[in-house]
Amino acid sequence: MLNKFNPRNYLFFKVFSWFWLTILFTLAVLFVFSQLTESNVESHKLHGPKLINLKRLASGLERAQHKKLDKTLEQLASHPRIARHRLLYFTQIDSNLSFFNQQTTQQTDVSLLAFTQQLEPQIITTDKYRALGPVKVSYQQQTFLMYEIESWRSAPLGLRIILMPAWLKTLVVIGATLLLSLLFSRTLIKPINKIKRATTQLANGQLDTRIEMNRKSGDELTMLASDFNVMAQRLESLVTSQKRLMADVSHELRSPLTRLQMATGLAQLKQSSEQESYLSRIEKEANNLEQMISDVLKLSRLEANNQYIQKDLQPLQSILQQVLKDAEFESEQQHKQLKVNGSTSKQLELDAALIASAFENILRNAIRYAKTTIHCDIKDCDNAVIVTISDDGEGVEASELPMLLEPFYRISQSRERNSGGTGLGLAITKHAVEIHKGTITLENQHNSGLKVTITLNHD
Repeated sequence: MLNKFNPRNYLFFKVFSWFWLTILFTLAVLFVFSQLTESNVESHKLHGPKLINLKRLASGLERAQHKKLDKTLEQLASHPRIARHRLLYFTQIDSNLSFFNQQTTQQTDVSLLAFTQQLEPQIITTDKYRALGPVKVSYQQQTFLMYEIESWRSAPLGLRIILMPAWLKTLVVIGATLLLSLLFSRTLIKPINKIKRATTQLANGQLDTRIEMNRKSGDELTMLASDFNVMAQRLESLVTSQKRLMADVSHELRSPLTRLQMATGLAQLKQSSEQESYLSRIEKEANNLEQMISDVLKLSRLEANNQYIQKDLQPLQSILQQVLKDAEFESEQQHKQLKVNGSTSKQLELDAALIASAFENILRNAIRYAKTTIHCDIKDCDNAVIVTISDDGEGVEASELPMLLEPFYRISQSRERNSGGTGLGLAITKHAVEIHKGTITLENQHNSGLKVTITLNHD
């Protein structure tokens, strides 16, 4: 069975409805203003049959004066054959003499016709009547201006709108269309912006992002948001399962690894000279595997927010001093130089071990890939401490910089397995800094190596 058709579920009909609503609303506002504004007058040149009929009537009145010399123009124009079908108004330019050819049931403001006395015949439109003229009538050596009046009790809506001042009509049309266009745009753009923000958050790794939409509307955007939520749910489930598997495998590997290390230790007690190099190699690889498993477990706990964090108010400089002291010793062993500039006097809410490991990872990477020199600059700002660590190595391709903070990501030219890295250090550093509400940025220096900037905010 086909689903019941509901226009409200389609964006096309919403756009179509808003378009016509804008037109109707504009007309309604014009109608309201037409009732509130004072009467106006419009005129344009009279031509065609109406002008011919009016001139023919004027000629008939002029000829009649030769047959009825005792009658005035008012008497002639008031004859039932004329007055029954036409309301005529006569006036003289140089005098106050004026009259109608019949009694009018409503007061007609003929002063609105004064501006046309020197013009060719016009159609003059007001909100009370329409006048045709003037046409000159020469009667008994006097010249009259004749108008034919067409009265109406209530001017048509279209006419009232036409008679509104041009500036007011323009203002109403612009105001009404702007108002409804703004409302429509907000109605249409609001869900699109929600989807855009959610997409950006999902792309930045916030897998719990969901879009809250009005399910009653059921239009295309609501269906798109629903599909997005399903996609985000599946992605979160897959990534969570992957992380859980990684953590579980790493945890299970620790037991046989511990037994391997114990067996290696026992074997070294009974080793011969031929076995010494092999056992030393086994011990070294077992220690590397132990470090990798520790990093994987640590990263998994950080990503799942299961890492135990103990923050205390303490000076950052004391943590940095110990880390820099170890880094200086390590760089000397590789015949490289670590230069430290600046210091900080701020006390921050920190987990000392976690933030120390973050700086250690950055410094070890800088030492590993530097040619001769590593720089560490420490600077206090108003509400933050900025630590910049840079090296004089070859740097990284700009397109790969954002990926360096992802787990297990390696750059083939520089981050080989024999370098000793696991691809987890920077990922752990990123999470450690974010837990402290800080930021980490990576960029290449001009004609030099990589620069890492860590900003820790001070509340």
